[in-house]
Amino acid sequence: MAKDLTAIHSDEENKGLNKAEYFRMDGLVKLILAILLMVMPFWFRYPLSFGLLSIYLILIAWVFKVDLRTIAISGASFGIIVLIPYFFGLLMNALFFYFSRNPMFAFQGFGAVFLRLFKIFVIWYISILYFHTTPMRTFIGMLDKFLMPLKRLGLPVQDYLKVVMCIVDQLKDTGSEVKKSLGEKMRAVVGEERRKLRINVKGISQIIVNLIVDSFEKIDKIQEYVDKVSPEELYHYRFKFTLKDGVALVSFVVFLGIIWIIENGIINGIL
Repeated sequence: MAKDLTAIHSDEENKGLNKAEYFRMDGLVKLILAILLMVMPFWFRYPLSFGLLSIYLILIAWVFKVDLRTIAISGASFGIIVLIPYFFGLLMNALFFYFSRNPMFAFQGFGAVFLRLFKIFVIWYISILYFHTTPMRTFIGMLDKFLMPLKRLGLPVQDYLKVVMCIVDQLKDTGSEVKKSLGEKMRAVVGEERRKLRINVKGISQIIVNLIVDSFEKIDKIQEYVDKVSPEELYHYRFKFTLKDGVALVSFVVFLGIIWIIENGIINGIL
């Protein structure tokens, strides 16, 4: 049964990554390039460098055939998780400065705020691109390799990674089912009155309770899955450098060279 579940997971994972397969790269090479792109904006001094980085990241999304829906979801999640708390913090900072007149709370200007948010968004955006185009079994397999020293010390790293992968598998298998069930239950407790939605609070509370109960039932299934499956069936990574990895490295080196010219003021002397 564990093999059947693993096969199903592999098929669904391949379907989800079929667009990225056109430019499939090694997970480690992609991870190194992603980390370098994340830290680059923190060394930029000129606006042209930020603009070229934006264009380069858009081209990466186009090459990997990431659809607009994924990018839109990434932007919306960034707004909810990062922007709203950040602007709330700015508001609190302004209030502290208004009442205390402490220079520590002084507003640093919209330019500084924009650059800070841009750098955070670059990290967020690249992370979304990486995990959207990299199979989870590959990423967990790399973690298994990276944590080899801890395994030699006797820590049960494989057991922990196996649990994580089993949870991911179960979430993927039950995600669409939960979404469909939640939609049906929500339609049952939502009524229309004068073209406005009237929500039955008691019904929604019951939905939340049902979801909690279902989650406890999933724990038993995950435990059963963990006991039956082996780590080799869940995750695997083997370094494989291909022509596509070479093309990606060359493009990054060219981009890095252009940024170096800009940041050292050489382009200003030429112009």
